[in-house]
Amino acid sequence: MTTDAWRRRFLTWGVDHLLANYSGLRLLPVATGPVMFAGVVAFDATSTRRDRISDRYEVAIAVPEDFPRALPAVRETAGRVPRTFHTNPDGTLCLGSPTRLMMALQPVPSLERFVTRCLVPYLYGYSHFERHGIMPFSELHHGAAGIREDLASLYGVRSEAAVDDFVRLTALSVRVANKAPCPCGSGRRLGRCHNVRVNELRRLLGRAWFRSLTHDLATGGP
Repeated sequence: MTTDAWRRRFLTWGVDHLLANYSGLRLLPVATGPVMFAGVVAFDATSTRRDRISDRYEVAIAVPEDFPRALPAVRETAGRVPRTFHTNPDGTLCLGSPTRLMMALQPVPSLERFVTRCLVPYLYGYSHFERHGIMPFSELHHGAAGIREDLASLYGVRSEAAVDDFVRLTALSVRVANKAPCPCGSGRRLGRCHNVRVNELRRLLGRAWFRSLTHDLATGGP
């Protein structure tokens, strides 16, 4: 990729805003692979009816070239967060369900928004856990089970078994999807049942995201 192309990409990603708002981070020189940032993320945050916490963590952030279509991977590099605390098998931090993280990046995805809305809540959660032994917000199961659990909440259904069909319909056009039976089991067409939630998710993230998610749910992961 040419220098001009990288300059345009960094502008789109909002790299300057990221480094201005999180001055403890630095851009690392890399020849190939993901774009790397490393250093300290400092924050002052609170949650509903929870402590205000000021803290700092040493992290490394790997940004894939196709961000924001793919999410960055984050590692805590000082050994403070144990592998038993919401981490993926490869040691990266499990920040939440991919769909929820993508929603947090909207309407204009940027790296600063990723750190503020996706990474800092995770770090706040661990700091709160260190202090009080409990999480400040609800936790999901790991893996596909947690993804389906979160999607069931987003679609407003109790049955996680219906999630795969909801995702498949969200990947279709409105005209086609609305004619299909609603996966909730109501006996009505989607267009007369859960269409509002499906349409909103499709509008927010696009059909391509849900096509990819359909594949991931079927195969057990990206």
